[in-house]
Amino acid sequence: MKSHLRHDKRKEDAARTALVAVALLIMFRPESAKVLQQASPEPIENAITLALEQGANKQASADLDQLLAQPQADSTLVLRVGIAFAQKGLYSEASRAFTRVVNDRPDLFEGHYNLALSELAEGQLHPALEAIEQAPHASEEDVTARLYLRGKIRAALGEGPQAEQDLSAAFAKQPGQENYALDLGLLYLRAHAYTKSESVFARGLKSNPRSPYLLLGLALAQFLGGRTSQSVDAARRLVAAEPDFSPARLLLGFTLYFDGNLDAARRVASDGLALPDPNPYLYYLDAAALLKQHGGEYARILSDLGAAEKALPACALCYVASGKAREEQNDLAGALSDFQTAVRLAPGLSEGWYHLATVADRMGKREQATEARQHFQQMKASEDEREKEMMRDVLLQNLGAEGPGAPP
Repeated sequence: MKSHLRHDKRKEDAARTALVAVALLIMFRPESAKVLQQASPEPIENAITLALEQGANKQASADLDQLLAQPQADSTLVLRVGIAFAQKGLYSEASRAFTRVVNDRPDLFEGHYNLALSELAEGQLHPALEAIEQAPHASEEDVTARLYLRGKIRAALGEGPQAEQDLSAAFAKQPGQENYALDLGLLYLRAHAYTKSESVFARGLKSNPRSPYLLLGLALAQFLGGRTSQSVDAARRLVAAEPDFSPARLLLGFTLYFDGNLDAARRVASDGLALPDPNPYLYYLDAAALLKQHGGEYARILSDLGAAEKALPACALCYVASGKAREEQNDLAGALSDFQTAVRLAPGLSEGWYHLATVADRMGKREQATEARQHFQQMKASEDEREKEMMRDVLLQNLGAEGPGAPP
């Protein structure tokens, strides 16, 4: 994973959680980096570093209290300590350290920027916005970084037009910056502006041709925009370059699935499920393709869906699929239970209500069937649309959580 650390220390966290991804965006100007790298660690910093490495977070926090109690604590030391906490996902402690830096050195851009990032990671969006608004920005590089982070925060606040304005401005100034392309492309994906999103990802890839996140974003924008063949080509390139990148296989498999190439979709799902840490939605993909093929492999379908439901207890479409499989086997009680779970998890799921009404009718539950049918008639989204929406949400989560510009 490519980070946005200006002191050039790159770190890839195996868990790839959203909060760690945010921490890896912490940035420094080159001149500040030289100071940080050349400074000799003090005993208290060594103690904090050792405690964090050993997982002794309470001790590290206590050592931080001791450091912050010093009236003349060195700002660069406190900045380094804040980074250490942030890189461990301890954003409350990191915020305390960066707050001290901001108070002692209000002229230091990095203090404000990192404080805003830590607040963003904690979900403290308005304090994060205030922190970045107060950041000094004498250099053009700082102006661009400030625009970018303010855009991320505004996106998290749901301020779409303002977020687009900031992120677009940052991207225009530095189109080769992977983070800037990713976050602007994600903003457009979430707004269903797929043509704009594709354009941003394509431009970002010119400067970052090996970025799996930008290529995944490009393939997703093409898929959602109806450019199926282009999406398949992009996803295949990504799978070839990053064979262990499960989201790429998931997108490729679903693109083939919606294109009607069910055998190919199942092969992609099977290959993906053989990975050490497969995306659980691959189980759903395999089961959904089997259901559409009507081959009667119900044991395999239910096994797949059981695995998916275990990993994804809120996957309403998984319960619809398992309900359909049970209905085809005349296990009406099991089917009814699955459809009831599906509509409980997603009341707006039209096919859940449709199948619930059908099974309830077959079981003589007229009142329940009538109620379900009334719900269904109020729904508009088709099953394909719901599956595409699910895929969009899943892959946006993957891009958001794993990419270098990940929001929390």
